[in-house]
Amino acid sequence: MIGAILASICLFAFPMSPALWFAVGLLWILDVGNNTAMEPYRAFVGDKLPEDQLTFGYQMQSLFVGAGITIANFSLFLFQKWFSAPAEAVESVRSIPEWVYYSFFLGAFASIATVAWSVWKTPEIPPSEAELKEIREFNKDKPHPFIQILSALLVVLSVPIILGMALGYIIPYLFVNYNLLVVIMLIIAFVWLFFLYKLIKNNPENTAIKKFGDLLMPLMEASEAIKDMPAFMWRLAAVYFFQWYALFIYWQFITPMIKTSIPGISPDGALAQAGLMNGTYNFVTMIVALALVPIAKKYGSKNVYVLSLLFTGFAMIVLPFIKNEYFLLLPMIFLGIGWACMMGIPYSMVSKIISHERRGVYMGIVNMMIVIPMLIETVSFGPIIEFGLNDNAIYAILFAGVFFIIAALLAMRLNLPKHNSPETA
Repeated sequence: MIGAILASICLFAFPMSPALWFAVGLLWILDVGNNTAMEPYRAFVGDKLPEDQLTFGYQMQSLFVGAGITIANFSLFLFQKWFSAPAEAVESVRSIPEWVYYSFFLGAFASIATVAWSVWKTPEIPPSEAELKEIREFNKDKPHPFIQILSALLVVLSVPIILGMALGYIIPYLFVNYNLLVVIMLIIAFVWLFFLYKLIKNNPENTAIKKFGDLLMPLMEASEAIKDMPAFMWRLAAVYFFQWYALFIYWQFITPMIKTSIPGISPDGALAQAGLMNGTYNFVTMIVALALVPIAKKYGSKNVYVLSLLFTGFAMIVLPFIKNEYFLLLPMIFLGIGWACMMGIPYSMVSKIISHERRGVYMGIVNMMIVIPMLIETVSFGPIIEFGLNDNAIYAILFAGVFFIIAALLAMRLNLPKHNSPETA
């Protein structure tokens, strides 16, 4: 619920951003809020369903994800038709058309309303007496979980931010090229996290350090889970890097690509066309999500996942060569099939190889595998497109297509242990 509130606030404020840096900051907070709201749903499906129904459960989530995004994207197309001001109206000189505000406000309302409905209507599975006893024993003499989370955030974020700002003061160029500054701060953050983990793990007898470790318990639990992560999830992380890096490129550059590739299309027309295309692939996702369940059962989740990534790569590669706005909808069929698979199949595969007790933390790590490539893309792709791709949105989409094909090749290594699933791997 906290994540949904955070996401709704960001969606409401986003179109009123006074500067680019403010919008980027809101985007990152929105991503954090969305992941905070959505991650429990992934673990919840695994908790509620038996193993032989996991694929169906996650594909059902994929169906509803597709339905929600379909409505969101078609709203761009429809709002542009319904609420655009005439060309001679004062709105024509505004940086953001009024109809875009309505789309963001609809999203803000949907975010909070749907999560509130789910929280109200869906009962959680209460822990057993044995589990409650174990939880109490584990938390004995430790700070309140809220204090632990707040402390972990403050400790983890404070050092990279302070050192990053200090470096920016010493080297003013870093405040001009904020991408480089963010990269430096991320490197500092990873080094700082590694140092904290080693400090606490290597000094179990030191009372002061032990108390410090109790304050950072969420950080320590996540670090332990990453250290013990199954080989399958490390291989999935490599796939996810290329997959989500490429998807973020697509979402950022599909509208500029349309403006470049379709002769005579207006900026508003390109934005509406992107909404129509995105709505189309999500509509396809909604239609095919459940159809993938028997296909995955017959041919194996891995094979279906690999094929879906190849389909998506093919869609990206052909898009820039289509000059008709209606024919641009055809590759969206392939993208819709790929998106339906990406939003369900990997989660069901992960759920089958991890224990019930650690499902929540590992689903959180899977979400990290999504967020980190997007963050890396945000700070790294600017120089790539500027110096390597001639600032051309068409080349950016082709680049994304190549990354999807690399992801498909890496996904061929995602073999489930035989004892976890009867599927063909």
